[in-house]
Amino acid sequence: RERAEREAAERAAREAAERVRRALEERVHFDYDQASIRSDAKAVLDAKLPILRDNPAIRIRIEGHCDERGSNEYNIALGSRRAESVRSYFIDAGLSPSRFEVVSYGEERPLASGANEGAWFQNRRGEFRILSGLGG
Repeated sequence: RERAEREAAERAAREAAERVRRALEERVHFDYDQASIRSDAKAVLDAKLPILRDNPAIRIRIEGHCDERGSNEYNIALGSRRAESVRSYFIDAGLSPSRFEVVSYGEERPLASGANEGAWFQNRRGEFRILSGLGG
């Protein structure tokens, strides 16, 4: 019985950690040629806040991405502005700036191929990589 209880507790802990990881890694998307936080993205970012507040050791890299339209140089700059706007959102919510690093990949790492709005929307995004502070 004790073994079954221990295994159930371990399974529940793994499942909880996976839910936290999924929430922290959930992407946000941006409008065309914009770096401002969309209302749907605010909801995603707001869901991350309690996790980050409760786990001050977590550090995250925010990655800015763009669709293929625009020059490489422009898209690197736009991706950087997107990542910085997400970082600013977290800082404005009271989190320490030292917990976040930003990088722009511009159009270099598309999620979707195709020259259509569906693909472009998927590629205009902010992604999150957990650098440290989350066990497992």
